[in-house]
Amino acid sequence: MTRSSHWLALSAVVPALLLPYIASAQGTSFDFTHIIGLFNIFVGLMLTAAFLFYGAGFTVYIVRMGTVHRDEGIRLMEKGVIILFVLVVLTGLVKFFQSHPSYGTFLISAIITIAIVVIIIIIAAQSGDEKKPARPERG
Repeated sequence: MTRSSHWLALSAVVPALLLPYIASAQGTSFDFTHIIGLFNIFVGLMLTAAFLFYGAGFTVYIVRMGTVHRDEGIRLMEKGVIILFVLVVLTGLVKFFQSHPSYGTFLISAIITIAIVVIIIIIAAQSGDEKKPARPERG
């Protein structure tokens, strides 16, 4: 799979994920608070994953107490702590955007604009790499 096909697949998945919100917005508008609602669901899933990783790591660490394979438990616990750290950062961002929705809208539009510019630059750079066949000389 090429890089452009990854972007194409991503651009097809994101609208498909947002389609239920757009379709059910008969009397209401689809705004930034709906997107924040999706983040709240994501934060709940991350919290569950963090506790599962940490619990599994602690269990592996205790069960393999006398062996050399204890490092697997430590790595699992590290992943759990990393997920918790990302969770705290995401929760802070969600709370900030809920209290300042105009900043959130501006930030999302800026990120989309930058992403479009980067995609255009990447596509232009890849199309310039193609070598043109040499023309035969006329004699």
